[in-house]
Amino acid sequence: MDLSTTLNAPDLYPAVCEPLEEVAATQPADAAPALAFALSRLVQDTSGGDPRPWVMATTPMWLRERGRPFARGLAGMEAAPERLIWIRAAKEIEALWALEEALKSGAVAGGLVTAEQPAFVMTRRLDFAARAGGARGVVLRAERALDLSAARMRWRIAAAPSSAGRFDPLAPGAVRLTAELARRRGGPPGCWELEQDDEAGGFRVVPGLAGDGLDASGPSRDQRRAGLAA
Repeated sequence: MDLSTTLNAPDLYPAVCEPLEEVAATQPADAAPALAFALSRLVQDTSGGDPRPWVMATTPMWLRERGRPFARGLAGMEAAPERLIWIRAAKEIEALWALEEALKSGAVAGGLVTAEQPAFVMTRRLDFAARAGGARGVVLRAERALDLSAARMRWRIAAAPSSAGRFDPLAPGAVRLTAELARRRGGPPGCWELEQDDEAGGFRVVPGLAGDGLDASGPSRDQRRAGLAA
């Protein structure tokens, strides 16, 4: 299927997070935008008046390879650090178990776990736990995989060039990423260009891509490149 047929169709973009979703970086270098997107899926769906905290379970390997989450960055995603319960587990299986227990307890609004190769049975347990606790869960992976998963949506995230600056076309603007929905239970796959929404937090679909999403009166991409090279 040609995913470009659904590129940037806002009415097709699934804004609501399923009980369990999987978010994977397309390349190892895309780990940061994948984390930001994973958090946005949780927070945008659990911030509407739900006072419960959310949980994030990580492993030493993940933190060593990709660094620690930045508090100001979390705040920019509307993921208030004071609502975060951060679990640093010694092993991946312990991180998965911790998220399962948190989700099914009903004490958290949602949770995220970093995992390299979660077993299919474990993903089914996370899906059941999220539905039992009225919560949402996201499995964050460093690379895309073709293994089985009970996640109802499987996303592949890649960094994209930022938009032009609002007041200076030569300056970088809003952060952008490409979100490919490779698998969707009960619906079609798709691919969208998203940009960070500083006012509402999280990401929004870029409204049209003609002319790189810039105003027609603004400089073209070649003109911007020439200006940077001058």
